[in-house]
Amino acid sequence: AHDGLLGGTARIFAAEALLVPTGLVTAAFLSRRFGPEGYGLLTLASVLVVWVESNVAAALSRPAIKLVGDGDDWRPVGAAVLRLYIVVGLGLALALWAASQALAAALGEPALAGYLKVLALDVPLFCAAQAHRNIIVGLGRFRERALVSAWRWVARLLLVVVFVLVEGSPAGALWGSVCASLVELVVCRRYARPRLFGRGAYPARRLCGYALPLVVSALCVSLYSRLDLIMLKALGGTNAEAGVYGVAQNLALLPTLFSFSFAPALLSTLSRALRDGDEGAARASARQALRAVILLTPLAAITAGAAPEIVGTIFGPEFLAASTPLRLLIFGALALLLVAVTTSVLTAAGKPGWTLHVAWPLLLSAAAGHFFLIPRAGAVGAAFVTTALACVAALVTVCLVQSVWRVAPPAPTLWRSAAVSLSVYALTALMPAHGGLLLVPKLAGAGVVCNRRIASLRGVHRGRNRRDARSAPTPPTNRPRSAG
Repeated sequence: AHDGLLGGTARIFAAEALLVPTGLVTAAFLSRRFGPEGYGLLTLASVLVVWVESNVAAALSRPAIKLVGDGDDWRPVGAAVLRLYIVVGLGLALALWAASQALAAALGEPALAGYLKVLALDVPLFCAAQAHRNIIVGLGRFRERALVSAWRWVARLLLVVVFVLVEGSPAGALWGSVCASLVELVVCRRYARPRLFGRGAYPARRLCGYALPLVVSALCVSLYSRLDLIMLKALGGTNAEAGVYGVAQNLALLPTLFSFSFAPALLSTLSRALRDGDEGAARASARQALRAVILLTPLAAITAGAAPEIVGTIFGPEFLAASTPLRLLIFGALALLLVAVTTSVLTAAGKPGWTLHVAWPLLLSAAAGHFFLIPRAGAVGAAFVTTALACVAALVTVCLVQSVWRVAPPAPTLWRSAAVSLSVYALTALMPAHGGLLLVPKLAGAGVVCNRRIASLRGVHRGRNRRDARSAPTPPTNRPRSAG
């Protein structure tokens, strides 16, 4: 059975959110077990491999979901997708294995080479599991996709703890992560079993040709989202400035995490609707998705208004300088969520090349903007360039969606969200909460005001519609005259 778009997104997001508690427990266990030095080396090895794996997952997910959702029979394209993922995964694993000694020498950590070789085994398993996850999403089985994520994060926590207790070394944590990917792959095979061997009926050239612009555009956006921090450090920023900016980036991640659940589910929903010939349903889903993103604007405004208290409560007073870039970056992250939604619509509409024509100018413009503004304005300049260009990209992609499908965010939703955002920003910014205990009721109060304000504006809008309907002339009715 296929889940609805918003319900499926909520399930996937809730399952992926298990990363937070399981990750915190895992981090607490490992840091206490091995101390700062051992845990730091584990973190360094994991960051390098996770960066590679996450970029592969982001780059190949859209073409996989689109082509699976398009086909009447998913098995040929599913087999082609799985083989592509495995080929890429094996290539990256071999490259990581070969480069492990050089990377360890460059970073001055000889033990890192062994850790990277263990994690190289995880890359093809992770890629194979990602292929299955995208096939499951393409088929509209969002409930099963959520279960896969839940299994992964719980299994990762348990296996890391067990392997560390049995082996007694930091490498045990890495073997636990590798086995968690294997568990995820086994669970995925319960819900979708594409063939790995045998002659493929789906041409690999067609798959690669469709995937190429989407892969390049995804890599451009991924690099764009981190370019500000890279150039801030490269253009003379201190380690302290980079750390403060990194805090702001991490606190602005929520819209990005939501996009990982929302955009794939939207692409699957649109592709299946178009496959079934129901373009009206596809347009309605696209309009609903755009409206959902716009309605998140007040939450971004609450974050911006309460930025100093949020930063101080979570990271301490020494990081309060992160509140200024956070006030900008939270809206930039929301704009990138809108870009993810609109590019999913364009992909479903058969315009994958259009996404590339937006992505590469975005990356080049960001590089030029950072080069000009960071030496003059520092971290605030970096945040301004990132947010401003993300908003421009969102506007451009919304216009492209409008030109293809005549679909745009509803005007009442736009002005209603703007009015509520201004209200809650003023409320949270002008009523500072000193101390973490006061922050929670402040945010809760802002949320209540936000909800009531939206409801009241919706009521005003509906009331105007009813008055317009009553004032409209009643069309004449053709009633049969009675005889006589």
